[in-house]
Amino acid sequence: MMLIAALCIAAFMKNAVESADPPFSSISADNSTVKQIIIDAHNAYRRNASPTAQNMLKMVWNKDAAQNAGNWSATCSMSHSTSDKRKIPGFSCGENLFMSSYPATWDVAIKAWYDEYINFEYGVGPKSSGLVIGHYTQVMWYNSYNVGCSVSYCPQSTYKYFYVCQYCPAGNMAGSINTPYKSGPRCTDCPGACDNFLCTNSCPYQDIYSTCKIYISYCNSIASIRDGCKATCLCTNNQII
Repeated sequence: MMLIAALCIAAFMKNAVESADPPFSSISADNSTVKQIIIDAHNAYRRNASPTAQNMLKMVWNKDAAQNAGNWSATCSMSHSTSDKRKIPGFSCGENLFMSSYPATWDVAIKAWYDEYINFEYGVGPKSSGLVIGHYTQVMWYNSYNVGCSVSYCPQSTYKYFYVCQYCPAGNMAGSINTPYKSGPRCTDCPGACDNFLCTNSCPYQDIYSTCKIYISYCNSIASIRDGCKATCLCTNNQII
């Protein structure tokens, strides 16, 4: 398995004539209402994928991913965390970053990531060399169903608000970034497990190897296959892997 290291960072500056900033609590992911806003925004984009997605999982909040996101946003580094800081039980995670000079809403941050769709053509990738698509493809990665986010106030930085979302399992896999999901009629891959055009038959494990499907017959006999292909070996009831 190989993760493409896309620079998933966006930044906004505030117009000096705008009104006073809202309180930090209005964007803090410690607020249950804000958590729901984050989840709903992601799922709205995912269910309305174009072309439509037949295997798009519904995102849910993950407290471990949120804790990692909070630990990292608190550093005010304005850069990506290392891979060891993007792990939760069972998964390695991807990461999107957003920076703002004012307390932008999460809808603004997530839209900034999604808006890279204008640079992307399904099945092709970037419409031209150098265009950034990594935020968009991570938001739309079919099996990145765990999300956890945080924002920190960084008074010493030009961009005083540092937003971090982590997605587990990680998206943007080398070899398939041009197809972040399977194109087809919505929920085709989850009959009986579809909630408002998003699949709910997720697998709580992750394959380490990209060739796991080839070796599925060895799950019970070879320990390295069993340990490195947990999703393939254990999720055998039509879950989306």
